[in-house]
Amino acid sequence: MALSLPRDVVVRIKEETDIVDVVRRYVTLHAAGSAFKALCPFHREKGPSFHVHPSRQIYKCFGCGEGGDVISFLMKVEGLSFPEAVETLARPLDIDLARYLAEDEGEGERLAFHRANDAAVKLWQEAFWSERGEAARGYLRERGFGDEVARRYEIGWAPPGGGWLVEALAREGVSQDLALRAGLFGQRGAEPPFAYFRGRIIFPIRNVAQRVAGFGGRLLGQGEPKYLNSPESAYFSKGRLLYGFASSRIAIARLKTAILVEGYLDLIALAQAGFANGVATCGTAFTADQARLLRRGCPTVFLLFDGDRAGLGATVKGCQTALAQGLEPRVARLPQGEDPASLLQTRDAAALGEILSRASGYLPFLRELVEERGGTRVAKERAVRRALESIAQVPDPIRQAYLLQETAELFGIGLGILERESARLHGDGRQAAVRGGADADAAGGASGTAAPGPSRPVAPAGPWLDRAAVEAVMFAHALRDDTGRAAGELLRLRAERACATSEGDLLRGEMLRWQAARAAGEEAPPGRFVQAEWHEFSAAYRCFVADLLAGDLVPERGDFVKAVRDGHERLETDAERERRRAAAAR
Repeated sequence: MALSLPRDVVVRIKEETDIVDVVRRYVTLHAAGSAFKALCPFHREKGPSFHVHPSRQIYKCFGCGEGGDVISFLMKVEGLSFPEAVETLARPLDIDLARYLAEDEGEGERLAFHRANDAAVKLWQEAFWSERGEAARGYLRERGFGDEVARRYEIGWAPPGGGWLVEALAREGVSQDLALRAGLFGQRGAEPPFAYFRGRIIFPIRNVAQRVAGFGGRLLGQGEPKYLNSPESAYFSKGRLLYGFASSRIAIARLKTAILVEGYLDLIALAQAGFANGVATCGTAFTADQARLLRRGCPTVFLLFDGDRAGLGATVKGCQTALAQGLEPRVARLPQGEDPASLLQTRDAAALGEILSRASGYLPFLRELVEERGGTRVAKERAVRRALESIAQVPDPIRQAYLLQETAELFGIGLGILERESARLHGDGRQAAVRGGADADAAGGASGTAAPGPSRPVAPAGPWLDRAAVEAVMFAHALRDDTGRAAGELLRLRAERACATSEGDLLRGEMLRWQAARAAGEEAPPGRFVQAEWHEFSAAYRCFVADLLAGDLVPERGDFVKAVRDGHERLETDAERERRRAAAAR
């Protein structure tokens, strides 16, 4: 997304958005003095360590260390990019960002695409709940789906015949040309456009930014194809999206697991039964892009595919994809002929919970298949080769070693043989990776851009003082002093000194930028100036600054400038002690 915003626009969006209102959509907040507390949405905990400070418009978790402002909260909790989060917050404030997108024709096209889809969702939902949608509603009710879950997932109905949609979209201000580009209409040669979805139950597919990217449609009655998806476009790719992920992402992050199913109705059945961490593929095999989408929030994925032969094949391929992308696959096996929706139509959530609790890993699942096929040597050989092919795609060598050891134990074959065969399968890919890494290093060296990494401590300062802690107190006082005097004093005293961490170096650089802006007439205090720019840096840096702003390092009242000077004196005294100690050692 091409979006270039002036700093004052970002500041306005943050100041006009109440972070408490945004955060309480995701967690239950309880007042704690001038702040609010809650269980952290980013990790599992028993007691609340997640704090929201409305006066400073920031949040901080003292359990996992996450922290930031309302923009970074939305980025983290919804998996959005910075522009997507800003656009999401700007919408209810009636802040028009169009002027900042005017020079990017692709961005204008994207916004028009989503507006067309929003209009279609509205029209298909109206049709679903009208007399025209009675057959569609009846079908879902026969399958055990209630009205509440149908409304929650915005299920619609595209009646047979397409003329009505052409007219209805025109009334909504969507041109035929735009509807064609968005995949809402089809066209054969010079014939008039027609509705792409006809006689189908409609399932809107939202992306992580909560925008409708495309649709899936299930035919009601006889005919083919049974399921139809929106055409592929720059804004809709079914292999890169997961149905339901926009609404289940928070539960996935909290539970650290996802339940993957194959169909739209399977996902809706899970949600109706109370399984909030479900997602579904969009008519494709489980892809690497979809696996990476899940890996953002969880390490483990349960594959809950149909119990027939095709479902078993899809499970094996899905496990291979999951392993290659760093996920831990678990196979939950349904009875023969059942799918999640049909199972939950006749049995309760506890029955499905029991199936999930018995889920096995990928390698034990392969061993089960061997036994079900008679346990022959040929079946074992085929399973071992499939396991080795899967393990060869795993990027982590330590994980590879454990998987090879597990394979040896499960199939009764020598570990050395497996290691040699794995090395042969993996050799070409590993050599290519080494060559690619060398090329990347050379390119990085040429560009002069360092890769992001952990905090860089300087040479140890001996046993006298925790330099990073003293610097943190100094930075906290400088940021919390709205007059800017403490920040100016810190820069005067420490401008030429190396900081104890890379985050400290970055923050000092931002404070130097604030100082230059102040000299040019900028009125923002240092804390607000730093927050306005921190999305250009890493999450570790934002957490570092949020800790300074939200922590207990600074009293509500005090002499901020004196605190900075005291910290500087302590660091200088410690440095002199270290110099003397080093001289004595020589």
